[in-house]
Amino acid sequence: MAGREDAARDEARGASGGTSAPGPEDVPGPDAAPLQPGGSWRAQRELWGEAGWRRWVVASAFARLGGTMAPFALLLAGEQATGAFSQGAWMASGYAMGMAAAAPFRGRTLDRRRLPGGLRNPLLTQATVFLALALACHLKASLWLLLPLSVVGGVVPAGVVAAYRALLPALVPRARLEAAFAIDAVLMEVQWILGPSLVGMLALADATLGVGAIALTGLSALALNLLLPDREPVPGPPVAATLASLAPFFRGLPRLLYLSSLAVGVSWGVVDAALPPRLVQVGSRPEAWGGLTALLSAASAVGGLLYTSTLKGRVTRDGVILGRCLLFLALWGVLLVPLGLVANLWALGAALAAAGLFLAPQSAMQATLLQRQLPDSRQAEGFALSNASFALGLGLGSGLVAVLLDTAGPHGALLTAGVLPVLVAVGGALVWRSRV
Repeated sequence: MAGREDAARDEARGASGGTSAPGPEDVPGPDAAPLQPGGSWRAQRELWGEAGWRRWVVASAFARLGGTMAPFALLLAGEQATGAFSQGAWMASGYAMGMAAAAPFRGRTLDRRRLPGGLRNPLLTQATVFLALALACHLKASLWLLLPLSVVGGVVPAGVVAAYRALLPALVPRARLEAAFAIDAVLMEVQWILGPSLVGMLALADATLGVGAIALTGLSALALNLLLPDREPVPGPPVAATLASLAPFFRGLPRLLYLSSLAVGVSWGVVDAALPPRLVQVGSRPEAWGGLTALLSAASAVGGLLYTSTLKGRVTRDGVILGRCLLFLALWGVLLVPLGLVANLWALGAALAAAGLFLAPQSAMQATLLQRQLPDSRQAEGFALSNASFALGLGLGSGLVAVLLDTAGPHGALLTAGVLPVLVAVGGALVWRSRV
């Protein structure tokens, strides 16, 4: 397994120039893999024919489901416990900030362990923390207890999702990795359909049930991990757990990718925290956000499938992928602006669906570029840093809404959702072109 992983990464990096300017044409480099008969659809069919890939999909789905449930579940449970959406927004923000702070270092720890066995303790502890948090919300504990528990709830599973992605090169042949990351982005959107929708349905009975259900998702992933093959840690010198040790990740292309993840996280955090009170403002129920999230994610999954269908079975150059990624980031931001302007449920849904078309393709392209750039011995750490960037943005966005709700109102808060993605997309394109 390790030999195939090393060869896959070496060959992928050799095919990716990493210095080409973003452009509209998909022009293969001299080392690009030849076209396969049947194009990307054949590669996908062959991918689904592999038992290891199918088992990875199921196990990673349950591990991720809790993360897609947590922001909405904490928002609703916090509102039920304290009587204020702003308090629930602080809980969601605390969860995201805890995950952002811990993810790179937790990912580094998992890089040094056999996977997926090294995920056992984080998943077990996640179940314990969220059961305690559900009980505290049910008993209407104060924010002084709920907020620290929410932060711990983010710290404990940090790095887990990245570890699953670090497993992929050990399971999937090199020629199918780009398709695997693209399909994975679509599957992630399926989790965003299921997670918030499940929280919304459970909240009709009791808002704390969604928090408790997160514990069950982790335990399910733990059981399914028994079906996955082991990946031994890649040999390499130990790296001290300091902020300075993260510096290599913030040079060149990875730095721009992490900044893009941060921008998407901020926009998502604003939407996730401001839409439920906005729904109340327009005469609907806050639980309807679960359905709207499902709509957004369904549109994102469609966008991801459309993007996957354009892959030609060869290694696309870095600059081409980056150009498309920045374009989709800008479109995502622009299409979020109407959320602060329209005033009925159908219009909100239409705006979310339009923006969602450009979400999953971004995730796929970022993952593909990161996998090519990250050192073999720090894969989980590098992917965890991407997750941390998104989680940091999520926390900042939720915190921004908590501050703005009492002054600008939900509609005013939503107007800020698209600002950072557009700025990062424009600035990133200008900076990248100036380098080349």
